[in-house]
Amino acid sequence: MFLPPDLASIREFRRALRQSLEENTFISKDIQQIELAADEALTNSISANYNSSSEETIICRWIVDNSKFTLWIVDYGSGLKKEKIEEQVMEAKPSSLQEFLKKVKTYQEGKCEVLPNRGKLTQHRNLGKGLLIMQSLMDSVKIMYHCKEGRISSDPTDSSIRGSIIELAFDSKKH
Repeated sequence: MFLPPDLASIREFRRALRQSLEENTFISKDIQQIELAADEALTNSISANYNSSSEETIICRWIVDNSKFTLWIVDYGSGLKKEKIEEQVMEAKPSSLQEFLKKVKTYQEGKCEVLPNRGKLTQHRNLGKGLLIMQSLMDSVKIMYHCKEGRISSDPTDSSIRGSIIELAFDSKKH
């Protein structure tokens, strides 16, 4: 699926993703988890493209193999910075949904970003917790980078990064 870096793309993406998961007999609870994590990943990619002044198309591709779902989202932002990844890894996971929501609300207060929505710049509450949300909902989250000369790297300090590749994996048999 090829999407413009615009928040309006999220609705089309979610609709196609939901239809694919339903056709492959995923249950509603699992679909909701996958949708939320995928939504976070796509929003991060839209933000990355916009903040890098890139109007390149964002590429979303997924595979369903029995109970296993894998999604890749490729953007043309500057890549997820090493400090951001380390910050998320070091943060203690909340012990309950209420604790998580409280943390998100506290973090969100006063943090806003401008992103394109239907071609117009609009205020968007950037929670800054997308990676943490993805990690708590999916079985695996992998961050890679596409670089010059078609190389793929896992090093966020690589000087030839052209954008990020986010890989999300979910196995419904584990849930």
